[in-house]
Amino acid sequence: MSARHKNIIKAASILATIGLFSSLVAARITAQTIQEPGASRALPVRTTEVVLEQGYHARRTFTGRATPGRISQVAFELGGTVEAIHVDLGHHVNGGEKLANLDTARLKAQKAQLVAQREEISARLDLAERTLKRAKETYSQGHASAQRLDEAEANAISLRANIKQLQAAIAAVDVDLGKSEITAPFGGVITARLLDEGTVVAAGTRILEVSEIDRMEAHIGMPPEYAEAVQNGAPVELRGGRRGIIKGASLRSVIPAIEGQTRTMKVTFNLPEDTAARGELITAVVQDWQEMQGAWLPLRALSSDVRGLWRVYKIVDGPDGPRVRFENVQILYTDANRVFVTGTISNGDRVIADGIDRLAPGQRVTILPAKSETHG
Repeated sequence: MSARHKNIIKAASILATIGLFSSLVAARITAQTIQEPGASRALPVRTTEVVLEQGYHARRTFTGRATPGRISQVAFELGGTVEAIHVDLGHHVNGGEKLANLDTARLKAQKAQLVAQREEISARLDLAERTLKRAKETYSQGHASAQRLDEAEANAISLRANIKQLQAAIAAVDVDLGKSEITAPFGGVITARLLDEGTVVAAGTRILEVSEIDRMEAHIGMPPEYAEAVQNGAPVELRGGRRGIIKGASLRSVIPAIEGQTRTMKVTFNLPEDTAARGELITAVVQDWQEMQGAWLPLRALSSDVRGLWRVYKIVDGPDGPRVRFENVQILYTDANRVFVTGTISNGDRVIADGIDRLAPGQRVTILPAKSETHG
């Protein structure tokens, strides 16, 4: 073998050795990079500070309806034929205004007959009193017997009783004549007309419905704990279906009875005039104070583990800069995009506010400037 061939083989061996060494170094560097992802790069994160509070306002919404303060379904106390109905649907009426009346021809004829009988008895009584006067005079002169005087007195007394009886009968007919008319029990609007003229009705048959419009109420069902909280002064905001927030409403009463199906208590509110129509949907927003230490955090700061528990990522100091560690928390209340939680977090802790799906326990991070804090 020539010297030239020996040099070529020697050079090839050196190049192979260098290539093998380079491959080993590259493989080791790659392995270290795969094994230690957090050591080479810190992820940028935004944080929020934990501010512990002694409780929170639980915001609950309940719905009900607006209803008139008074609703009366009026009817005749007597039976008869409806002669006239003086109002129609939607008519505004004043208290005491005449609404309808029955045919009173029979009652008027009965009254006329009783008046005639009273006049007849009055004439007979006038004669009986004159007869009694003469009987007393002749008796005092000894020209009449005691029996004749007694008979004259008895006749006058009987006729006076007949007069009183007829007067009572006439008064009863007047009462029936009065009850043959329906008047508005209070000012309001006619919200139902149930029959028309010419109908023969029995006593108590409903004719019209009058609803009060000057005073409206909201009737809303609430669970007992919230109804009691409202009674004890918890803030309440009422909203109408068309007008938004109802200003000036006030608590009227809390009915101390639980309704069977809904298991709620009825809470009534006085509504200002012209703020709601009958049957309109009314929403009550109750701010009930719940005493429990915890903190408000952004909803996106929470994640759940395989066991269904909630946790947050807290910033802790590491030897080479900030790192993350998860802490278990319990959600007490959710309000839109924030939650009130309690757990193993402390006042002043900083937790990751967003982007937690990129993180793992022990991950190195870089804290970005905070945009805003989320506190209650």
